[in-house]
Formats: sequence, structure tokens, C-alpha cells
Amino acid sequence: MKRNSKTSVAVITGVSSGLGRALAQCFHHNGFRVVGISRSQPDIDLDLWVCADVTNPEDRARAVRETEAFAGSVDVLINNAGKGLYDTWEESSMEELKALFELNFFAVAGMTQAFLPLLKRSRGTVINISSAAGRIWVFCMGAYCASKAAVSMFSNSLRGEVARYGVRVLDVSPGQINTGFSSRSFGHRSPPDSPGRSAGPEDFAKAVYRAWKRGRKSMTYPGWLGAALFAVRYFVPGIYNHFSLKMWGLK
Repeated sequence: MKRNSKTSVAVITGVSSGLGRALAQCFHHNGFRVVGISRSQPDIDLDLWVCADVTNPEDRARAVRETEAFAGSVDVLINNAGKGLYDTWEESSMEELKALFELNFFAVAGMTQAFLPLLKRSRGTVINISSAAGRIWVFCMGAYCASKAAVSMFSNSLRGEVARYGVRVLDVSPGQINTGFSSRSFGHRSPPDSPGRSAGPEDFAKAVYRAWKRGRKSMTYPGWLGAALFAVRYFVPGIYNHFSLKMWGLK
């Protein structure tokens, strides 16, 4: 496995804000040359910024060309760009659902396909940012949950397929992190206040970097959340449903 060095290159999508911004700063701090991809220009120093819409196949191909011309290879691809949707299934339009899956899932698959030749060359790593919401149902966020569950299944099946090339896959499932995610989401509803304290994006980025260094296949952040999700799914789903429906005003 390639460790961080002055010649290592990380390509990160959605670097203009939130988790992508924090990941870019973290990997840069640890010696990577960072290629950031976003539609809006970020306010952080990057070795290369590519203005691109990752849902556009032509933009994805251009991002590969510009990255290869700049660095020659890629050691880490972080598919981070994504968006939320706060609606019941009944309220969600097909246009909204298609737009959500286009960014949250199809762009992830498309970016991975586009960069895989470079990753095979370097025996690199794909890091896909899924969500804890992809591991449990959340009312009024069902479409988002489904899109992130698709990302995790993509990661877990991709891992075995690319292992023969020396390419690794890390599936990351973050919980509640203070990034302004809700304000950038779309839909007709506002999310209720969630219990507990939101984690910071900088600490999350450090945890992802450590997981990459250790060769992890998956991680949930914060670490205790995995056990909590398991308990809710298999031991107290009725209690979870009761309180969640009340929080969303559906009961």
C-alpha cells in the first residue's frame, strides 16, 4: 500500500464545502497533492482545482485528463459529493429522486469507472462517502437512505472485483456532522433537531485518513455509532419508529 508521500495524489469531489473541504485539507496536511473537484471554487489551497459537475460524463472525462496531465497518476479517489432530500416518498417528485440518485450514486459509479485505470496503475484506493443513513431507515429521508445504501453496496461489491489489481475500497458511513448539510439539501420539509452533539468535519477527515492508512475496508463515524445502529435495527425498531415518527410530525 502506498503511504503518504510528497508524490501521492488524492482526488476529492465536493471540495468547496463540508466534508470534502475538510478531507482536502487533511490529506494535503499529510503530504498529498490534492486535486479538488467541485462546481464552486473552494476557499482553500489546492494543488489543482477542476471546475466540474460530477454528474456530467464529459466533465468526469475532462477531470481525468486534467488530473493525469497534472500528476500522471492517482493514489486515492474520494467520492464525497452528495446532497440530501427531506420529503416523504409521497411528496418526492420523480425529478427530485432522479437528481438525487444522479449525484449520490451514479456520479460515484461514474467517477470510479473514469479514474479506475489510473488507480490500477498506482494500486490505489477508492474511498466512497456513504452515510449512516444508508444503514437504517430515516423517515422523510427515505430516498437519501436508499441512495447511500446503494453507495455501500457498490463499494462492497467493487472491492472484490478490483482486488486482483491491487486496488482497495474503503466504505465510509458518517453520522451527524456539523457541515451545514441540511441547508444545502432540497425537499419540502425541515429536519427536526436531532439528539446528541454533531461531530466536527475536521475530526471526521482525520478518522478517514487513519482508516486509509490502516487499510480498513469500512468505517462508521463516530465509532460507537455502528453498535447503536445494530441495536436499533435488531432490538428496538418499534421504539425507534415511535419516536422518529413523532419527531417528523407523522404521528
